[in-house]
Amino acid sequence: MLHGFSTSRFLTVLVLLGLLWYGGVLFFFYLKKKRRPSDPGIGSKRTDRFADGPRYDQSGPDSKIPLADDLMGKPKLPEGMSSVGMEEIGFVGVEERDVEDQQGLVPDLLEEIKNVFLLLAKEDGNKRDFLELMKAVKEVYPGMASHPRIGRINGFIAEHAAFHLSAEELENLWY
Repeated sequence: MLHGFSTSRFLTVLVLLGLLWYGGVLFFFYLKKKRRPSDPGIGSKRTDRFADGPRYDQSGPDSKIPLADDLMGKPKLPEGMSSVGMEEIGFVGVEERDVEDQQGLVPDLLEEIKNVFLLLAKEDGNKRDFLELMKAVKEVYPGMASHPRIGRINGFIAEHAAFHLSAEELENLWY
């Protein structure tokens, strides 16, 4: 009986059955999609109370208080867990974290001062060369004399300078 079928007939029947199957599936979902907006369909649990539109509190005859979608409120987080913003994420405590020491004007200025010290070390510079280079740094960072962390910056300079700088000379660097 199977000897009567050729390969071409078998493949033709196979393609026709495949097209019939996929056509039926697509037609089924097409009808289901068309039926959804107008007709709730068989077995639907949707009632008039949950129809589209705002829902209102039914406690009183004249009450028109809209109900929220989430009647129970937000779920409670598990014990030991908290929700924080992106700026609060860190690997040390908030008290130990000093963001101003890591980014901003002061670290940039300290990097410039480090470059001045490296240049002085390479060219065997002295105190006069340092003061001349600091004039250029002062022009790039104007108004540092009134910065709240100027004492820390002056301490860094005094600690890393290869020569002695008095407190008066450190103050005059920024004026």
